[in-house]
Amino acid sequence: MMNLTRPSHAIILFLFFILAINSTSALTKYNVLNFGAKPNGKTDSTKAFLMAWEAACSSADPTMIYVPKGRYLLGSMAFKGGCKSPHITIRIDGTLVAPQDCRVLGKSTDWLSFEGVNGVSILGGALDAKGPSLWACKASHSNCPSGATTLSFTNSKNIRIRRLLSLNSQMFHIVINGCENVHVQGVRIIAAGDSPNTDGIHVQLSKNVNIIKCSIKTGDDCISIGPGTKNLWVEQVTCGPGHGISIGSLAKDLKEEGVQNVTIRKTIFIGTQNGLRIKSWARPSTGFVQGVRFTDSLMVNVQNPIVIDQNYCPHNLNCPNQVSGIKIKDIIYEGIRGTSSTQVAIKFDCSSKNPCTGIRLQNVNLAKLSQMMNLTRPSHSSILFLFFILAINSTSALTKYNVLNFGAKPNGKTDSTKAFLMAWKAACASADSTIIYVPKGRYLLGSMAFQGGCKSPQIIFRIDGTLVAPQDYRVLGKSTDWLSFEGVNGVSILGGALDAKGPSLWACKASHSNCPSGATVTLSFTNSKNIRIRSLLSLNSQMFHVVINRCENVDVQGVRIIAAGNSPNTGGIHVQLSKNVNIIKCSIKTGDDCISIGPGTKNLWIEQVTCGPGHGISIGSLAKDLKEEGVQNVTVRNTIFLGTQNGLRIKSWARPSTGFVQGVRFTDSLMRNVQNPIVIDQNYCPHNLNCPNQVSGIKIKDIIYEGIRGTSSTQLNSVSVSASFTTSITLLMSLTRPSHVFILVLFFMLSINSTKYSVFNFGAKPNGKTDSSTKAFLMAWETTCSSADSTMICVPKGRYLLGSMAFQDVQGVRIITAGNSPNTDAIHVQLSKNVNIAKCSIKTGDDCISIGPVLKV
Repeated sequence: MMNLTRPSHAIILFLFFILAINSTSALTKYNVLNFGAKPNGKTDSTKAFLMAWEAACSSADPTMIYVPKGRYLLGSMAFKGGCKSPHITIRIDGTLVAPQDCRVLGKSTDWLSFEGVNGVSILGGALDAKGPSLWACKASHSNCPSGATTLSFTNSKNIRIRRLLSLNSQMFHIVINGCENVHVQGVRIIAAGDSPNTDGIHVQLSKNVNIIKCSIKTGDDCISIGPGTKNLWVEQVTCGPGHGISIGSLAKDLKEEGVQNVTIRKTIFIGTQNGLRIKSWARPSTGFVQGVRFTDSLMVNVQNPIVIDQNYCPHNLNCPNQVSGIKIKDIIYEGIRGTSSTQVAIKFDCSSKNPCTGIRLQNVNLAKLSQMMNLTRPSHSSILFLFFILAINSTSALTKYNVLNFGAKPNGKTDSTKAFLMAWKAACASADSTIIYVPKGRYLLGSMAFQGGCKSPQIIFRIDGTLVAPQDYRVLGKSTDWLSFEGVNGVSILGGALDAKGPSLWACKASHSNCPSGATVTLSFTNSKNIRIRSLLSLNSQMFHVVINRCENVDVQGVRIIAAGNSPNTGGIHVQLSKNVNIIKCSIKTGDDCISIGPGTKNLWIEQVTCGPGHGISIGSLAKDLKEEGVQNVTVRNTIFLGTQNGLRIKSWARPSTGFVQGVRFTDSLMRNVQNPIVIDQNYCPHNLNCPNQVSGIKIKDIIYEGIRGTSSTQLNSVSVSASFTTSITLLMSLTRPSHVFILVLFFMLSINSTKYSVFNFGAKPNGKTDSSTKAFLMAWETTCSSADSTMICVPKGRYLLGSMAFQDVQGVRIITAGNSPNTDAIHVQLSKNVNIAKCSIKTGDDCISIGPVLKV
């Protein structure tokens, strides 16, 4: 483990903004009392707060605005951006109080608004908006103002709200609008259950927003998600009273941005009107909802636990005889349980013009409160519109087919291939749900293809034994797959082991003999739906262990994969051209990628996976083909990497491609002695074949690394980014504890388009004699300097004779002069900031590195 206190270790950090600041001792502090604020709750302190903001904003240092204990009367305030300060923390130990007269704020849009700010944190304190008087006015149908939002952030970045209490807002409590990188944690929101339009937290036109460990009690949506929301993570939120968590209302406007990549997990709803809701007006719209995951939610006496309502039209105004244009697809409900206060626990009222697609329900257990039902007990039933439930807790009602009855021999010597295929044919032809049972023993099997088109709605392979490949690797070595399922629906594989006998083929390859390539896959599913693989052991595959190709709704859980760390091309689980895939609680030890994610993968969830040995978890290789589908909405969380070559990797060939990677979240990963914990490599080109002088066309954006910790076995490659078309890379890592330090080397390569210019093309000669190379180098520099793209000057192998040349913004690597050479300082830095000097070897006659005045590193 690294230790910041030891000079033998260098920590080179290019962190432009760290959300988590654990110490404020280095901040320039501004106490609102010094600007005239009065903590008596009576004296208007609005001007004092604005003056404190102006002072903090104009400072060039990180600053803190401190609000001591007390009550501070404040009117409507707008905190404008354009600040010099890179980070402003508002530390509140007191309570900010709105005027008692609701009309003072009621005609304003916001009470406390932040507009165009960057790096603002609000820590602690309470906001009391005095909303009840306005609610009472509205209830009496008097002539009342609309009311104000308590706290809003608009067009802002890198915002943090922690441990704030919002009381009795006139309307919305918190609004996040047009923002990026927002972290809301430990917030409490309280308003009466009948308070009108008092939404808790509203998010719209924003991306990379986290809402974690919050308690919301209000009169409208606890959390409402508007158009243009991307990469939203909601976790450990308790809601009630309130209207639940809602995506929408959408389709208010004809042209509307979509909602995508939303995860809502570990939530509790208590006595709410709704639980998890998607709502749109019955009006035309260009909007959409895509890639949403609702998981692990507890409902307690909720009126409508799960709702999709695309025919929302109060009083039948502004939408009569119209249908919603919102397209809803790829929505997952998983682990939703509890009680409903009404007979209808699930309501899907989708658009007749744009029907919902890709709606998946798994482990949904809801009961009417009065009966306290439980779906896992056969004596109880529940009212659930479940079109397909993957988890079957009992197989007693299935028609069973024992492979022994078809001639299979459990001695590991007799070929049982024909018996297994006959058992499959019988199960497939049945109109009932079926089980193919494999008793204990070892079953010798050749290559088999289980074809779909079955009458049976569900076929379960229950394996208590071990399926064994032929000892002679050549039997399988020329096949594409050992066990393949093609075009099947509703197949489950439960338990058992697959021994592919790969070591003999690996040894052949290591000897460089004339060997077959090997069965590409031990177990493959192609063009299939509703697949479940549980508690399976895959041993020593000749090549890939498990491949999921062109599939939908796949659940892989409790799988173990074992192969030698030096076994060639033995990838663990490969996913491509598939959507709605879960890989959970798996242990993978192999000689290649533990999990590889290919083109066309959408809505992939990886959780509690241990990897090592192996090459880590990789998105790619991509850009193998010019026309290639993108990878989107991938979550990789709670993973462990032990001695792997890589940790979390995105890799593409340096070739043109229409592909992309978008909406990926790597979170809560532990690295132990990993060579390259975080890698983006868009210049992959082994042996410089098939991609010389080309760059990757893969567009990478909206990638989040959060909670990545542990140790790297290399000194300078904990984070390696060599990328083209790369934007929105967010790093949220714990760097506060010496045991969790990463050596981060970001050579400012997050957005390199990498247009290449070879000095050969400008007349340079690699013979070490021709002086024309000076002019060639300067011409190459001038061309790249005038380009609107990020560029690369390529200097091929050879010796280049050069005269004096003047460049700017150049980094060096090795410096060598005699030890007695006078005044030959190697690297001198002055009047500069954010300078990184890493892994350099310097031999000279003066200072190796000299640092001049006004240096900020």
